[in-house]
Amino acid sequence: MVTPTEISRVLLAHPGVRRAETATLRHDGKDITIAAVELTDYLGGPVLRDYVRQQLGEDSGLTGVLTVESIPMKDGSVDVAQLASAVDDGRCVLFESPRDDVERKLVTIWSEQMRLDAGSVGANDDFLELGGDSLSALGVIAAIESEFDRSLDVFEFMSASSVRRVADILR
Repeated sequence: MVTPTEISRVLLAHPGVRRAETATLRHDGKDITIAAVELTDYLGGPVLRDYVRQQLGEDSGLTGVLTVESIPMKDGSVDVAQLASAVDDGRCVLFESPRDDVERKLVTIWSEQMRLDAGSVGANDDFLELGGDSLSALGVIAAIESEFDRSLDVFEFMSASSVRRVADILR
């Protein structure tokens, strides 16, 4: 099992990360591992989560990455209550696998169009936080329209912004 210290060490090796602290906390009845990071460059949490998975393997245990101006500390270690609050109020998106065929097809499309590992795209990950831009959005939309035989405009796609919410539109 990968430890929170190992996850922090890997995150610190990323050139866009200035500081990283990782902790395990309870959420929805299970233990999850969250990293809080201070950045030197703009990066999305899903990109850093994927970086850790590439370095430590798919079973790294890292569920989410919270990007912050300053890591919340309490008594010399990361403030777990602050991390839990960020998860609860949606500031830290947790990795969640697709739950049906529509979401799985969308993950495949996003992965192919954005040149990402399919296992790194979570159902709730934000398109822009994954590194998406206007050009990749057009490619994703064209592939969705071809796969699902349904038109999807750019505003609709960008407003939805995640695999799960785009899937909700398509269902």
